[in-house]
Formats: sequence, structure tokens, C-alpha cells
Amino acid sequence: MSHKSAAAFLLSLLTLTTVSVAAQAQAQKVTKTVTTTTTTTRKLPGWANKITVPYRAWLPLNQPKEVLLCVHGLGFSSASYDEFGRSMAGHGFAVYAVDVRGFGQWAKRKGQDTVNFEACLDDIEQALKSLRKAYPGVPLFMVGESMGGAIALATTARHPELVDGLISSVPSSDRFFKMGGAIVVGAHYLEDPDKKMNPEIIDKITDSVRLRKQMETNSLNRLELSPKELKQFDTFMKGNYDSAHLIERQPVLMMAGYKDKLVRPEGTVELFNALSTQDKLLWIVGGSEHLLLEEGQFTDQLAKLLNVWITDEGRALRAGRKH
Repeated sequence: MSHKSAAAFLLSLLTLTTVSVAAQAQAQKVTKTVTTTTTTTRKLPGWANKITVPYRAWLPLNQPKEVLLCVHGLGFSSASYDEFGRSMAGHGFAVYAVDVRGFGQWAKRKGQDTVNFEACLDDIEQALKSLRKAYPGVPLFMVGESMGGAIALATTARHPELVDGLISSVPSSDRFFKMGGAIVVGAHYLEDPDKKMNPEIIDKITDSVRLRKQMETNSLNRLELSPKELKQFDTFMKGNYDSAHLIERQPVLMMAGYKDKLVRPEGTVELFNALSTQDKLLWIVGGSEHLLLEEGQFTDQLAKLLNVWITDEGRALRAGRKH
């Protein structure tokens, strides 16, 4: 991306303001239909059967400019990207979102209802390979937020041959009240490492009482986790810096909300600085809390900015100027 384009993005962010939160969309069936820009549905093509991971898709009516594969945050599911998917499909992108092991549809499968990051990374690798075959020559971007941002970061580091670009929102493990949270989890672990507990992150995600209630009452969200799962989560998140160092060529966009009360924006800045790639851009979005892409927090302003960045990077990839 040119310095002129980067400056235009940063200037736009200075005037970015919070808009009203849209009502959370109702969940839709995940494996048989896709939502188009006219909100009609059609059967998925035959190749989609090769993707065995539970997922959702929002597809444009025409051939997509780029393909986006999204990974959700802790406690949520692929349905959290509904507004993002509909919006970006309207801009001409094919959008897919997978359920992380232990969440979404996985949580309903006996024996597969616990967090497993290594299995999740394998799931995403297979999904990327299927999407590569389905969209030959079309740039493929990983998108992730919070835990999903870290998973997208790790996937890009592990499989640079499968990922053309990365959008990682608040992937840092540098949380406010980190020490207190570790003590609580540790105490529960000693009592019973498998007994579910509520890490009580909802109150820190947003100040909106209405949005917190929507998250808590959404049956697709799984907000209670065992101390063993939370320890695995903490260990995985600590690998972010290694992943960042390993990303050497892909264009990367990192984002954080200026008013985030769960994860310190400074942690995202440090991860951004750890990236080896020189094609990187950081957005600190004024007025935004922890979530920027999920759970009804995606704004029209951010959609327009992402459309420009992805389109610009995709055009450069097709022109052969990048790896």
C-alpha cells in the first residue's frame, strides 16, 4: 500500500465516530444455504461439502473480488459475523466464518464440545485449501477478532502459502485486570479443572446493557468455560508474538478500539511492531470498544475503509507485486 493511501486511511480514522448498534441478527442454518446481497438463499455448490467444519457463508451474486475467512472471539460463534458478512458481501466479497472447536455447532457435538486450538488450526487449514480450489486466483484473506484474531495470526504464520492477507482485530493477550483473572481461574482449577465457570468478560466487552443482554441470552454463544479450557486459551494467546515475527510477506491490518476495557490497545500496538512484514497498517478506532467486527458492532464507516484496504491489497496481489 502506498504512503498516500495509508495517510488517507489514518485521516479517515480521525473522523470515525460511533454509530448506533444494529439489532443482532437471528441465527440461520449454517451448512445448507448461503445469504446473498438480496437476502435470498440458494443451495451451496458441491465443493462446499468438502468443508466439514461448521460454518456460515455470505456470498455476493457475482464472482467475488476477494475471499474472507473469519474466526470469532472467545465465547461466540460464526453467527457473530452475520452483520459483517452481509455488509462485506454487499461490497463484492465472498465471506465465510467457521466455528472454533468448543463453540457454535461444535458445542452441540458430544466429545467435540471442548476448546482445542490445535484441532481448530487443522480445521482452518482444510477450509483454506477447499476455498483455494473453489476460487482459483482470487486473493484469500484471514479475518479474526480477539481470540479469533490470534487464531488468524497463527494460521497466517503457519501457512503463508494459503493466506494472501490478514485482518487481525485486538489479538493481544494483554488484558486489563489480568492478574486478578489469573488468580480466580487458578482457584477454580485447583477446586475442579473441568467444572464450568463464567470468566465474566461480557461486562468488559461493552458498556451497553442491551448488547450485553443480547450476548448473554443468545443460545449460540457459550460464555461458560472450564478452568482447563481457560488455561489452554491463555497459553495459546501467549504465542502471538512468535506468530507475528513469522509473518514476513503478507499485508497485515491490525485494529483495536480506543475505548476497549477488556484488552489494552497498547498490547495490539506491541504485536503490530512485532510483525516482520513491512506491508502493515494499524488502526486505533476512536469511539469503539472491544468488538469492532462482531455482535452487531460493525459500522458502515469501517466497512468502507475495509473495502478500500482489501481491494487495494487484492489488486496488488493479482498484479504480482506481492509474494
